[in-house]
Amino acid sequence: MVSIKQLPWALMATLAASCAIAQQRLSPIPADQYSADQKKVVADIAASGPRKEIFGPLLPMMRSPELAYSAERFGEHVYYNSGLDKRVYELAVILLARQMTQQFEWRVHYPSALKAGVKQADVDAIAAGRRPRTLEPDEAAAYDFIVELYKRNEVSDATYARVVDKLGERGVVEIVGLLGYYTTIADMMNVNRTPLNPGTAPMLKTLAKPLP
Repeated sequence: MVSIKQLPWALMATLAASCAIAQQRLSPIPADQYSADQKKVVADIAASGPRKEIFGPLLPMMRSPELAYSAERFGEHVYYNSGLDKRVYELAVILLARQMTQQFEWRVHYPSALKAGVKQADVDAIAAGRRPRTLEPDEAAAYDFIVELYKRNEVSDATYARVVDKLGERGVVEIVGLLGYYTTIADMMNVNRTPLNPGTAPMLKTLAKPLP
């Protein structure tokens, strides 16, 4: 019998990934097993709003249907009505996904960031845990604001003034709201061990140190 120590590294990685998928803790509840409250939430979402459904990362939250409903409504505002430039929006999301090593969020928003106009070199730098070198002024202001908030749980007057200058006071509020929403989603998926879509490989390594 071959011992685990004799297995090739790549095969061990594959087995580890398979185990991670098998360990999903909060699998989606089959629709035919929904409670009355869960069915009401699904019906309310289907009847209004642009997305019409409880989707992917919100499915584990259906254990608390009111929370799932509130998160869906919060997410609708963040995605459709924040007013943030899509470059800044997607930069903020991938920065949060990188900070939390959230593979699912990164896989979804990595192409979205590129499509929105974030430079490939800057996305690659964030993936590697480095400070990007070619950010646009509004992107740089948002980046510094978010990283400083992560590191200090507050921001300096200079950093705050820069982000207000580039994004306005509403932009500051919307970025903080965006971080709150996607942090909740990332935490839920990390706790749940939500797997990537079949055939999709992880793109991020765990950060050895905080983002610069």
